[in-house]
Amino acid sequence: MFIRKTTTTDAFVAVDLGDVPGHGVVRLAPKILQGGAKDLARSVTYTLASLERRGTGVSAGVNSTPDRRDAAIAAFAAEVAGWDAGYRLTAGKGVAAGELGDLEAPSNAVLLAAGAVAAGLAACPDAGTAVVDGSAGPALLDELAARGLSLVEAEDPLTATADLLFVGSGVGAIDHVAADRLQVRVMVPTGPLPITTRAVAHCRRNGVLALPDFVTTAGPLVGEADAVRDTVSTIIGDVLGHGDGPLLGACELAEAFMAGWLTDLPFGRPMAA
Repeated sequence: MFIRKTTTTDAFVAVDLGDVPGHGVVRLAPKILQGGAKDLARSVTYTLASLERRGTGVSAGVNSTPDRRDAAIAAFAAEVAGWDAGYRLTAGKGVAAGELGDLEAPSNAVLLAAGAVAAGLAACPDAGTAVVDGSAGPALLDELAARGLSLVEAEDPLTATADLLFVGSGVGAIDHVAADRLQVRVMVPTGPLPITTRAVAHCRRNGVLALPDFVTTAGPLVGEADAVRDTVSTIIGDVLGHGDGPLLGACELAEAFMAGWLTDLPFGRPMAA
């Protein structure tokens, strides 16, 4: 993992693996923390490995006040495109779709939803109910309805009783305290790194299947809804029986692929602290 800084504006790109193309996100705020960007890059590295692609996760931060954002984004996009590194970035917090020029990889909420719901059903084929946190958009709600899942309305989704919980409201949203309050069979991430390392153990102890975010959110990198459902379902099916749970099983699956082309595996698995 290394940080490459831009020279034309106050920005950086966290790059997990060198000398390979990369995918990730770019965010803008007065101060984007490099540590968080590194964590996001690592998660995408594991997504790519899960899909058996030789590539790296990347995560960019543009540090700018609102009044200077347009110039900062334009300078960032032009400079990073000139690196000719093969990076593609989706617009994250503070960045609007269409602002990244040749760097931009369009986000696709429909494909993300298709993968997340397919993952939940692969882990719990008889699921009939789902609860979603505040990050859910219309694409996820549409996919749940299309797959025959009834939405449970709850004031606090993290304590609602349902078969599936879809959560993506923030990094580390499910810590060990929240994990002990869950009343669901399966937790399905719809965003990066929602569960902490300690919470993984608590979920396993409590009989809650915590699925790997780097698989459940892989849909936009697959590219077509039916292919997304098939691909994600297959990966989840392959790791469901792992003795330490599907999240660690998926980590090992990704690492087995990376071991075939990397001399040294990246240090640290994609989970929130």
